[in-house]
Amino acid sequence: MLEGRVVEVATASPVGSATVVLRGTRVGTVANDDGRFVLGGLPAGTARIVVGRLGYRTDTLTVTIRSGDTTRLTVRLQPATAALQTVKVAAAATERDQFRLSGSPSVVSVRGETLKRVPVIGEPDVLRVVQLLPGVVATNDFTAGYNVRGGESDQNLVLLDGYPIYNPFHLGGLFGTFIDETVAEFELLPGGIPARYGSRLSSVLSVVPKAEARSGVHGAASVSVLASTLSLGGTVRGTTSWNVAARRTYADRFVSLLSDRQLPYYFTDMQAHVRHQRRGGGTLSATAYRGSDVLDASLEAFGDSSQAGGGRILFDWGNTLLGVAYTQPLGARWGGDSTRVMQRLSWTGFNTTLDLGDGSLRFVNRLGDSRAWGELSRWRGTHETLVGYEWSGLRTRYDINAAASDDPILAVGQRPSAASVYVDHTVRGARTVTRVGMRGETVTGTGWTSLSPRLSFKWFATPNRAFTVAAGRTTQWTPALRNEQAPIRIFDFWLTADRNTPVASAWQGSAGGEQWFGGSRFVRLEGWIKRYGSLPSSNLFNDPDVLGDEFIVTTGTSYGADVLVRQLERERVSGWIAYSYAVSWRDGADGRFAPVQDRRHNLNVVTSFRPGGVWSYGVRVGVGTGTPFTDVVGQLVRRRYDPITNSFSTGNQDVSREPIGGVRNGARFPLFQRMDVSVTRTKPGKRTWAPYFSIVNAYNARNVFTYFFDYSDNPPTRTAISQFPFIPTAGVSVSW
Repeated sequence: MLEGRVVEVATASPVGSATVVLRGTRVGTVANDDGRFVLGGLPAGTARIVVGRLGYRTDTLTVTIRSGDTTRLTVRLQPATAALQTVKVAAAATERDQFRLSGSPSVVSVRGETLKRVPVIGEPDVLRVVQLLPGVVATNDFTAGYNVRGGESDQNLVLLDGYPIYNPFHLGGLFGTFIDETVAEFELLPGGIPARYGSRLSSVLSVVPKAEARSGVHGAASVSVLASTLSLGGTVRGTTSWNVAARRTYADRFVSLLSDRQLPYYFTDMQAHVRHQRRGGGTLSATAYRGSDVLDASLEAFGDSSQAGGGRILFDWGNTLLGVAYTQPLGARWGGDSTRVMQRLSWTGFNTTLDLGDGSLRFVNRLGDSRAWGELSRWRGTHETLVGYEWSGLRTRYDINAAASDDPILAVGQRPSAASVYVDHTVRGARTVTRVGMRGETVTGTGWTSLSPRLSFKWFATPNRAFTVAAGRTTQWTPALRNEQAPIRIFDFWLTADRNTPVASAWQGSAGGEQWFGGSRFVRLEGWIKRYGSLPSSNLFNDPDVLGDEFIVTTGTSYGADVLVRQLERERVSGWIAYSYAVSWRDGADGRFAPVQDRRHNLNVVTSFRPGGVWSYGVRVGVGTGTPFTDVVGQLVRRRYDPITNSFSTGNQDVSREPIGGVRNGARFPLFQRMDVSVTRTKPGKRTWAPYFSIVNAYNARNVFTYFFDYSDNPPTRTAISQFPFIPTAGVSVSW
């Protein structure tokens, strides 16, 4: 018997589907996805074996077959090009490969082209599309932030090319920071997170940038009602690819042309990615990103100047990222069939500054994350082992200053380090995929260390039907300070765990099944549960001058079920139906309450229709039950006692009514519903033009955003403020 493996000569990566034939006969076999093969029934003696695969040079080897023994060999094929007649090739979809090979349940992948088929607000947005996936909740229209399976919005690990970004939002969360023209695909892991990912409780969103494979310079430009974007890319000598892109809003410039009034806000994004393939198979890459939001206005323009010349308000925030990575295949070393080493180094920064009145009052938050991440991967037969480490040097500043004071009102700095090591082992059997992992973590200044096990198991009842169970523990030591009662997130203050702020943790488990119908359609059902421990929740009554009371420690539980029905982008009609049922609660010092993301039922239907020709159409329908809020049950007026008149009065001040809240998040907004539609005309050619037109909230549903209460009326009144109204938007993109 002959047993062996087919690999590529330079990288030692497996060559699947290679044919192995005994020369001069019809006796042969085909290598599996790992390049392994077994050929039996060979007579003893010398044999000539022919091994080949499309895209590689055919190799003929002479081997000796011994009676009653197994001959083993490794075949190394040289890549080659071949001239073929025109054929139609349908490669296996990424989702299909994940179904066959991955032990992670509920993974959802979306390609960059799909972003353009979803009705948009201004322009395609990665985070707006993430909100439409199963298990994900957006608390209102005015935020691109998202909550996954009952978790808070700061519990999502967001990666750009493998590097973390802390606050990927513009305009108080209204838009995401990712430039759609640079996105090749993104992947969301809402549960069953492998051991290689840490520092967040709820999910992992990995955004992969495009890598231009064509020589020369190619690019795309787009103009929308929101912003203008330009991206360029190409390859040099077939070994180095590069991409650069920039985006800027121009509403401030446009308004100034039409009116003396100014819109003092704009944001910019800049991104670059370089990838170089070295001789010997090594890959060196670098990624850079800079996003900035600026609100620069005169307080005099708002009628609230405390200075003769007019005060000034400056509000800016943004992310900065610089990362480099090197990956090197090592061939058949350390006893494996193939080995690879990876090393990443990065620096991520987030900052926000609010300056009122030219320094009269100034708030500053700075976060810097210097990170090193290394990993060794080894493949041997059906076994895959990852061993890695991750180290983060965190630096945070939280300052409040006033021009009238020589000393800062508050000055807090933190400089902890977080270290992690992990191991992840996957075994792919004939009908099972098993992944077992363990992550060990510690954070300086907390006295905290932890072991976080991760486990998933997939069983294939048939080649198209599988059942999966997963469980594990996740932790987080970088919470964001925000007021959950505020309907809009203006900006976040990021802190790190210390003696006052605990490290949050969660145990989560899931079980479900997936059924495929052909190669482009599947249905997935999964139930899940999370139990939170030492979860920081914003203290609504904290004193800004006191350090240590920013959070209250809570525990909690979330459970639910997700359903995904998806038609991949291969047919005239594509899209998905995502339904989620979820229940969440938190237990704190003031009792049990529902977090603001506790949307019990959430349904999103996203579809794209391409009848042929140049036209394509998109529709999104969303329906969800109301999210909780704290109702106002009364108002009071603060009065002062006047001893001269022996009475209470408000003095010469305007009457200010202070709301009295009811049970925390004890009320709920009404049912949410919205339909968005879009149409795109794509005319291919040397330059591809694609103008589009979208309508958000096509039938103008009046979804409640928040309420205003007035208890001075008799009877008291409650006025609803709506979310997005009927919004038409248009844009055009051209690529070459």
